[in-house]
Amino acid sequence: MTAIDRLNELLEAERAGVETLSRLFPEARGAEMQTLFEGVRDDEAWSCAGLVRSIKTMGGAVSEKKGDFAEKVMREPTLAARLELLNRGQGWVVKRLDALVAEGLPAPVIDFLEEMKTRHLANIEACDRLAKSLGAR
Repeated sequence: MTAIDRLNELLEAERAGVETLSRLFPEARGAEMQTLFEGVRDDEAWSCAGLVRSIKTMGGAVSEKKGDFAEKVMREPTLAARLELLNRGQGWVVKRLDALVAEGLPAPVIDFLEEMKTRHLANIEACDRLAKSLGAR
């Protein structure tokens, strides 16, 4: 699998992340939760745009696909369980970002991927706190 393939894999996952957060938004129990879901969704959309730029910077073709993560998340019975699965997905992305950063990609791409990782880690922490407050395992 090439670096372009892995960037496209992340793009497809991030598109699914945008859909997931858009579907979770109506379940928000108050303004604070709405703000969190909106912020995570916006970070996922920011990541999509940056991944498209990165793929184009590297001369690759941009995938039009989207992962099926939203359907998996929404099958979970509780909001806490949905947040736990969302966080596992965010963690999956972080691991792939680490592998890509180690590959010697162009500096602007590395800079973007490092910022994307920072945002994902912050979102994992915030969603973990919320899941625990809702009675997650």
